[in-house]
Amino acid sequence: MIGPFAVVTFDGDTPVAGLAGRLELRRLETSVGYRVLYAPDVRALQVVDGGIAGDAAAVTGELRGALERGEADVVLLPPLELGSESEAAFATLGSALERQPLIAPWTRRLLKLPGSFDEYLASRSHKTRKGIRQEERKLAAAFGERLSIARLDAPADLERLVADADRVAGTTYQRGLGGGFADTPEQRELARIGLEHGWLAGYLLYVDEAPVAYWLCSSYDGTRLLRTGGYDPAYADHRPGIHLLMRVIADACDEPTVELFDFGPGDAPYKQQFANTSRVERNAVIFAPSFRARRINATRTAILLPARAARAALDAASLTARLRARLRR
Repeated sequence: MIGPFAVVTFDGDTPVAGLAGRLELRRLETSVGYRVLYAPDVRALQVVDGGIAGDAAAVTGELRGALERGEADVVLLPPLELGSESEAAFATLGSALERQPLIAPWTRRLLKLPGSFDEYLASRSHKTRKGIRQEERKLAAAFGERLSIARLDAPADLERLVADADRVAGTTYQRGLGGGFADTPEQRELARIGLEHGWLAGYLLYVDEAPVAYWLCSSYDGTRLLRTGGYDPAYADHRPGIHLLMRVIADACDEPTVELFDFGPGDAPYKQQFANTSRVERNAVIFAPSFRARRINATRTAILLPARAARAALDAASLTARLRARLRR
């Protein structure tokens, strides 16, 4: 990592927009499925999720300048809602040779929180409520008093949170793919800062005091974001991750300052089942107006074009989910 990148623009003495990100040296990976096929080293300006405030059009000039001056080879923007003012503002960055095409949109699932968890359950379908109750009974029958849940949200909880979340994450398929939580210096420092400021809460489910599932959440400005989670596959038949998620949602319902529960980027069946609203988003990747940066964009496009055509064929044949599950295994 090179360092932070921040922009604040003013109208006279009044701030009208802000942007937060970081400049870093990294491999810009291009993947088909879970396999990385191309990964050049670049200077990337990563704008963090939630790091755009106010009038987005007012900060685009600084991003354009960073690319033109060679401070960054590429700008990586967080998910932007399709049709939003932010998406329209950043669409002005880069020419056709510099904007990465073929970035597919996805649905982000959200939950507008009711006044209580009972109200939330009542809003779910009969099938969903029945499934939740059956799974709770099944888990209780299997483990009884051996089960316990801990919410870790104080600075003194850092070591336990990091160790236990890492222990569960190490059993998941996400770890094999380089995702999920890991006890790295960066993740540990983010957790420390989050706990100190009251932004982070970790939820752990234990069987015989051994962690078997975890969720990490962050809270800001009335929104609770589900950042990452996982469960030990040895307990998969008991769906411990869903059992723990119900506790996470129940706590969010009980906190008057939290109005929205954000299931995070990407879509999944459980998100569809437990959310009650959504929006469509897409990332944006803009390259510098240099020969090397444009060549990287062209190479990525050459890889992604046939991959997208293959994905469309799999979707049409209803084989995508089956193939993804096989690749994970």
